[in-house]
Amino acid sequence: MASPRTAHGVAIARILTGIIFVAEGWGKIAGEFVRGGFAESVRETAGHAWAFWGTFLRSVVLPNAGAFGWFFAIAELALGIALVLGLLTRVAAAGGMLLMVILLLGQTYVERGGWEKWVTAGLTSKFALLLLGLLFLADAGRAWGLDARLRRGPRQR
Repeated sequence: MASPRTAHGVAIARILTGIIFVAEGWGKIAGEFVRGGFAESVRETAGHAWAFWGTFLRSVVLPNAGAFGWFFAIAELALGIALVLGLLTRVAAAGGMLLMVILLLGQTYVERGGWEKWVTAGLTSKFALLLLGLLFLADAGRAWGLDARLRRGPRQR
């Protein structure tokens, strides 16, 4: 069992990460992302992604860009809310990790260059993937989260 100090540190990281995802999701909903911005991003990414992923983006995602744009925006918002509240934290972190892998498939293909080019390609998404993995492994909803209350069950009178 982790010390309370460690659990509280993990909770702070969880809450701050959640705030970032809430801001990202809300920004996508309120901004241009769901109003054509996602489609433009897909067009740009498809030409620089792994071959199989570029094909998928052009044949499946781009024709349905409106729905996919809303999906990603709402998914980021929901992930953020879940992390802030510490609600279903492991499920949220796993879903967030899947979102980051999807992003990385479009960000990490480096045609020419070496290790140093690949390492920096999609760096922000790589760090988010690692952070979400740590939140998953640390069971980050245990402290200052609704997960802890749900595990205890209803209060007895």
